[in-house]
Amino acid sequence: MTSLNDQWKFSKDKNNTPQGAGLARLPWENIRLPHTWNAMDVLDDEPGYYRGAGWYKRKLKTGPSFKDKQLFISFNGAGQETEVYVNGQLAGRHIGGYSKFIIPISKWLNYNNDEISVKVNNRFNEDIAPLTADFTFFGGIYRNVELIVSGPVHFTKNDYGASGIYINTPQVSNTSATVTVKSLIDNSSSAAKRIRISSSLMDAKGVLVTSAVSTVKLLPGAQASVLQQFKPVKNPNLWSPANPYLYRIVTTITDAGTNAVLDQSFSPLGFRWFKFDADQGFFLNGKPLKLIGASRHQDYENLGNAVPDALQVRDVELLKEMGGNILRVAHYPQDPVILEACDRLGILASVEIPVVNTITESKAFTDNCKQMLTEMIRQNFNHPSIIIWAYMNEVLLRPKLQTINPDRKFITNISVNWRKRWIA
Repeated sequence: MTSLNDQWKFSKDKNNTPQGAGLARLPWENIRLPHTWNAMDVLDDEPGYYRGAGWYKRKLKTGPSFKDKQLFISFNGAGQETEVYVNGQLAGRHIGGYSKFIIPISKWLNYNNDEISVKVNNRFNEDIAPLTADFTFFGGIYRNVELIVSGPVHFTKNDYGASGIYINTPQVSNTSATVTVKSLIDNSSSAAKRIRISSSLMDAKGVLVTSAVSTVKLLPGAQASVLQQFKPVKNPNLWSPANPYLYRIVTTITDAGTNAVLDQSFSPLGFRWFKFDADQGFFLNGKPLKLIGASRHQDYENLGNAVPDALQVRDVELLKEMGGNILRVAHYPQDPVILEACDRLGILASVEIPVVNTITESKAFTDNCKQMLTEMIRQNFNHPSIIIWAYMNEVLLRPKLQTINPDRKFITNISVNWRKRWIA
């Protein structure tokens, strides 16, 4: 991956200009990502908290050597409705301000003088959570952006922003642990490919513990799902706040004929098991653990939510230094560096989607919430720090309920059921 954080131009667009010649008349300024147009709006005494459209654009240097590659742009977060254009052509859209999304761009490149333009809008939209909250709804491309270049055969990039690698530990104890690795692999070429998938389990020192190898034939334009199982790991080092021991899974795709490496992925692995008991509390690795922690939002003074990685990681380090062992990632998925730091430092985590205070009983709102939930879980599936997935916060305080119909079950029924318990 190559960073695309530099060389951007930005302009607010209060008239909601469509892609086209009209963009040239906007007042462009040079900026660097991460960026938000609301950094000072909630701090100064001037009226005008801007919620609306903004445009970003930059040149993309490619060339003929990229024509046999697959190119994608990966956005770690943009708030909150995003349209991505390549040379004036719409390449993709994304709804939601707190999840990663990946846009394929090869189809629209001319490999000469390419330009990327991105329209982002943080307007109020009753079909997109959050609707109201006690935090600011910042606009902009406020997290890192990268260019991904891969060959025709690669780990899938169309799986809700996830890596295409899913690690499970079906059985874990002090004496033994089992591991399965599922890999989603795309063949975007016009020819069948015979490939080899190798997954290696490495310990914290980089020493090979065990491995698995599979060979499959990929049809043209097809996707394969490859499931591998390692031999049981004896006496695993268990992950915990006191001992955040991390293994690593290295998954490699090679050409079965030439042994050329086609793609490679690295995933964290922590062996642990846990449970919540209504009477006795929380248990990690069979031992009771008192949970002590804090809730975190992603904004900083004078920066808004366009926060450098180092400052974000520092928040997790401070939690560790104060004796905490759990972080509530509130009220939305945050930058990937947060959970990476939790894994590394031994901080348990609860992550949630931004359904806060109120809901809209519409199919669009329900579908968008389902997408956010799917993105959150798939993108963060392999983090050993996560012990809770959450789907709402404080909705009971101000429920907005109407007649339930079958198309609106997902959020509405959750709110109704919990409202009944609240009233009871």
